[in-house]
Amino acid sequence: MTMDELADKLDMSTRVVGKWEANAELVPALATQQLLDVVLERATEGQRARFALLVAQAAPAVPAAPVEVVSSGSAHTALVVPTVIAAPPRHEIGLPTSDTIEYLRSNLQNQYLADNLIGPRALLPVITAHVSTVEALRKQVTGKTMDELLAIEAGYAEFAGWLSHDSGDMGNATRWYTHAYETANAAGDERMSAFVLTRRAVQSIGEGDPHYAARLARMAQRDDSITTARVRALAAQTEAIGHAMSGNHSETDRALDAAAHLTDLGSSVRPDGDPSVGRYCEPELYLKITNAKCQLELGRAENAVIAFRDVLGSLPSSYHRDRGNYLARLAQACALAGEPVDACIAIEESLGIALATGSTRTVADLEKIIPVQLAPWASEPEVLRVREMLLDAQKTDGR
Repeated sequence: MTMDELADKLDMSTRVVGKWEANAELVPALATQQLLDVVLERATEGQRARFALLVAQAAPAVPAAPVEVVSSGSAHTALVVPTVIAAPPRHEIGLPTSDTIEYLRSNLQNQYLADNLIGPRALLPVITAHVSTVEALRKQVTGKTMDELLAIEAGYAEFAGWLSHDSGDMGNATRWYTHAYETANAAGDERMSAFVLTRRAVQSIGEGDPHYAARLARMAQRDDSITTARVRALAAQTEAIGHAMSGNHSETDRALDAAAHLTDLGSSVRPDGDPSVGRYCEPELYLKITNAKCQLELGRAENAVIAFRDVLGSLPSSYHRDRGNYLARLAQACALAGEPVDACIAIEESLGIALATGSTRTVADLEKIIPVQLAPWASEPEVLRVREMLLDAQKTDGR
């Protein structure tokens, strides 16, 4: 586009867009970054591919810069970096320095935020490129530096697994999780090893294998050191969901009790380097989310409706993609409680978020809810409307 065309699309002045072109090191305000993320997400596959190619060919990324962000009437400083940061071409890679290692660590943390804002489609090619870059770097070193790079490689590989999972590509998700688990073990990183097992358990739940999910999640709790408490709390919650899906009330309650204890224990642990930080909401809120899921799986419809509404009222605005998924769960609970109109309201908002972020996981959930849970009210106008919306979404997606 010309500057005038891009400015018009963003509803901004040409002068502002001209400043971006004139000053490559300028960091736009967070709201502007989010707007640009949305424009990129709505671009065609070909446009995104050309964009990724241009970024990959560009100079090394600008380091993170502190900017002042105003939130709820008070100002605070946050690190804001470009959402898409490409790895350098393999032939330009030199020996890793301490600055390189620190950049790779901090960049991964920033990509977690980007995931919740724009979803997996725009990020996956960039993250997989980083895995290749880190792998190339660690092949040149030994000792402590190799350990550090193995741990970083495991982090990027796990994230690639999650992005593949959320995109609906379970085969590649498993491949990346396996890569992450192997490199985490090679690095002696118990927290990442447990985290990857927990992620695989979540994947197994999505694939309808709750017994295996519970077993994997139980394995993730084997290390009893306090440094793994936060991750083990997540693993215990995942185990509880597996048991709930299997209809095992007593094991669900046991796992939830264990999760509550580990959540309290983990609150006293410094989160530095913890792979769950930036990926989940606050531990106490996530425990409430897990409890809501278990209530739903155990068929306690009214409790589940109350719990999911409470969760959605407490969820941070940055967890945009997750909000879509929890709305789908609320819709399921409403249908189970005999509230089809409320279910359709939740479905409509959930579908809009899922399409905007490319979350096929949420769309797949909705594809099950509408024809099955809402079947008793199939002729109601609200149900017919959301069914038509889903059909239109499927046509647009080529299905």
